[in-house]
Amino acid sequence: MEKLPRIAIVGKPNVGKSTLVNRICQTREAIVHEQPKITRDRKYYLTEWNRKSFYLLDTGGADPKSKNKLDLQILIQTKKAIDESNPVIFMIDLTQTVSSLDSDISEILHKTGKKIIFVGNKCDHKNDNLHTEDYLELGFGYPIKISAQHGINIGDLLDYIIENIGDQKPSPENYSDKNIPVVSILGRPNSGKSTLFNTFIREERAIVDEVEGTTRDSIDSIVKIDNKYYRFIDTAGLKKTKLKSGNLDFYSNLRAERAAGSSDLALVLIDSSSGQVTRQDIKIIDMCIKKGTGICTVFSKYDLIDEEKLKKLIKELDYSLKFASYIPFLKISSKTKKGFGSILKIINKIINERTKIISDNELTDYLKNISTRNAVFIKGRQFKIKFARQISTSPPSFLIFSNMDGSRHVNIKKYVENSIRKEFGFMGNPIFLKFKF
Repeated sequence: MEKLPRIAIVGKPNVGKSTLVNRICQTREAIVHEQPKITRDRKYYLTEWNRKSFYLLDTGGADPKSKNKLDLQILIQTKKAIDESNPVIFMIDLTQTVSSLDSDISEILHKTGKKIIFVGNKCDHKNDNLHTEDYLELGFGYPIKISAQHGINIGDLLDYIIENIGDQKPSPENYSDKNIPVVSILGRPNSGKSTLFNTFIREERAIVDEVEGTTRDSIDSIVKIDNKYYRFIDTAGLKKTKLKSGNLDFYSNLRAERAAGSSDLALVLIDSSSGQVTRQDIKIIDMCIKKGTGICTVFSKYDLIDEEKLKKLIKELDYSLKFASYIPFLKISSKTKKGFGSILKIINKIINERTKIISDNELTDYLKNISTRNAVFIKGRQFKIKFARQISTSPPSFLIFSNMDGSRHVNIKKYVENSIRKEFGFMGNPIFLKFKF
């Protein structure tokens, strides 16, 4: 990740941290919901103000004295965000009186010795009954009053942030985000996505728990492996139930699907210990195909079942993916780390295939010869290819000039796609065809 200033936003649950992130970044990437503790991991958002770029770190609602396992993991992520940041934004809800949580978090921040930007949120109206004076006891002076929801005083807050981050230092690493392959990790809840993500980035950044649905939002990180950069995205488990707008799982699914659509490659995890390839697994793969994302299916937790059951699962997957036999599969064990070395090789292979370009002459000559040797007839009329051109990469797309509209006939589309794959590969990548006649 670029060596730009990092500013963590910390506070107890539901004070508006994610709302402030969305307001400053002018996006709706961070999930905002009335249910507390939606943000659980630390998330990075690149933004700028007055030509100065910096990262905002959104954190979960901290509860320093809780013994709950999830609360402890959220606190660990919050402390890591504080360690990485200077200054740190401490956000409170001025419509509420000082709570023990506010006091506990202020104690942690005082011990850091870092610059603390004290922010009082939810100042939506001038006549609101606010508890500003009460918060003086925390020892940070008067808070900067804002309304993250309505955008009140956000410009003043950003000016103050810029004053306190000092001069930017250029990143020692020379890379462009546009050139970094993006790999999303998808699957049903509790299929091992966060464990795999943490293995790639070599730290406990995504919270891992045996309880289904621990990851509620997509988080990402840029890492350097073997002198090459990758952006990995951990996503929430995609559930099969129909979800209504406003439902928390609806937003989690939406973020996961958006991550798949913006990725070069999706690693679709199938939980081997469940003993079956489910309709939801196939639905996730089909969603990636429609979005044009490269795909590799990964059997996770395969060490928890015997060899015969694994063979049965692989056979099940082969049968279910007869429509997309170009998709490779791997098997991994998070416990023993077996299979992890193969994943990077397959990622590089699929991305290289994704960006491959075939010349017009080579493509046209091959397809014309194939259509002559292996003739296909539609209602007694032979399908003939006149000219072919690759019109884009990522995903590979082709324009086919022929003597009839091939898009209306599934067997012609499959015939052309299979012919292209047989000669030129494109392993793991959906191919899109456009016909002109």
